[in-house]
Amino acid sequence: MTQPSEAFLDVLARRLAHYARPGLPKYMVLRDAVSGVIATGAIASGTRLPTESEWARQLPLSLGTIQRALRMLAEDGVVMRKQGDGTYVAGDESGTMHAPMHCRFLNDDASGYLPVYPKILSRYQAAEHGRWTPHLGCERSLCIERQLDIGHEFSIFSRFYIDPERVPTFSRLSLPRLASENFKEIIVRETAQTIGRINQFLVSATFDARMASVLNVRADSAGQCLIIFAYLGKENPIYYQELYIPPNNRVHHLSNDAREEAAFEY
Repeated sequence: MTQPSEAFLDVLARRLAHYARPGLPKYMVLRDAVSGVIATGAIASGTRLPTESEWARQLPLSLGTIQRALRMLAEDGVVMRKQGDGTYVAGDESGTMHAPMHCRFLNDDASGYLPVYPKILSRYQAAEHGRWTPHLGCERSLCIERQLDIGHEFSIFSRFYIDPERVPTFSRLSLPRLASENFKEIIVRETAQTIGRINQFLVSATFDARMASVLNVRADSAGQCLIIFAYLGKENPIYYQELYIPPNNRVHHLSNDAREEAAFEY
């Protein structure tokens, strides 16, 4: 484990304003800023972060706000909190997705979510039209196909569609770099707007041969498809997504806000 980064809080203080949004609580702003700084690779995995009192001295935030943000970051797997030893940047070798919105499956005691391990399968211009065409309002959308490993128990096949002219990062990033990113966070960074309205529709589906090979099920077997229409604010369409989900024994928590603290009532 490396020692605390003296420059970390200086960088973080400068980044807070970038992540601030009207109506967004300060602890969420801090959570997003910390995730953003760590995602740049500026701080190595295993680095011990400054103490909470040091954060409070150098940042215009209360100790309670800092502690709440750190709890959420620990739940997201961004940092590790070791009692009596401090807070560390979590290792990136796990490859887990930060703050998933649509793949939130409860763990055994419903105290949290199973980790999601994303793998990009392909990225291409979608020449054909579909539900995404009128939603995105562009002639050619970018499609990114991913395998989402849910806690090493089962996989989900994902197709994510977006207008590459609006968010060019999805076309420009290398696939290894893109695989480690949370797509919603890319959109927030690039557009300086938050994901607002989300319409989700769960329908029965039959898996074709390609999906079946990714999901490790028989071709033409049945499962579910979660269809997602996402907007910036309430009326500005930004992405369309299809998640093909095989039969499993987990409870799927469908939430409209990946930034909220986990509140399990199941």
